[in-house]
Amino acid sequence: MFVKILRTIINILSVIMIVFALFVLLSVVMTKPGQAPSVLGYSSFRVLSGSMEPTIRTDSMIIVKKVPASQVAVGDVISFYSSDPALGGSVNTHRVVAAETLNGILVFQTKGDANVKPDEYPVSGHDLIGVVVFSSYFMGRLVHLLSNPLVFIPVIMVPLLALLALNMVKTVKLAKLAAKEEEEKQILEIKEELERRARERAADNEADDGSDAENEANE
Repeated sequence: MFVKILRTIINILSVIMIVFALFVLLSVVMTKPGQAPSVLGYSSFRVLSGSMEPTIRTDSMIIVKKVPASQVAVGDVISFYSSDPALGGSVNTHRVVAAETLNGILVFQTKGDANVKPDEYPVSGHDLIGVVVFSSYFMGRLVHLLSNPLVFIPVIMVPLLALLALNMVKTVKLAKLAAKEEEEKQILEIKEELERRARERAADNEADDGSDAENEANE
């Protein structure tokens, strides 16, 4: 019973990890150089500072949905490529506190919830990545923890390899069982065919004997 429960848990974790790994792989492969990884219009980031606390805690994982700049409203939390020289164009996540149009381009004033002053550099609509639609401190900590090889290998890789080995053994057993059943089925079919032919020969022999007896009686 315990083994079955453990296997179920490992299977669930394996599926989650495979889906997450696939998401990361697709986000990397499908993203153009210099842009934030994105799959189907969604990107994921891990928050590295406390500028958005308590709304978004440090180490939280956030999901950002790509939207047109025209759909961003004051009060939304957005991710963007920062024009602050100190950040070197890296991704930043702050709340929109004001918006205006300059030369036909939407420009946002942003501020971290934990910061006293708004950001010094405004955000152009061209630098917008999207609006934060989900955040999880637990998921962020989990990803951070699993990124450590000393944790990832024994906690994820070893169980996955063990599960793979068990599934391979199970698959081989099922294949052998299927082959045996197919062989037994073929043997049964051959046996039934031989028996049918034997019955037909017996019937033919009886018919021949009856015909010979009739001929003798006529003579």
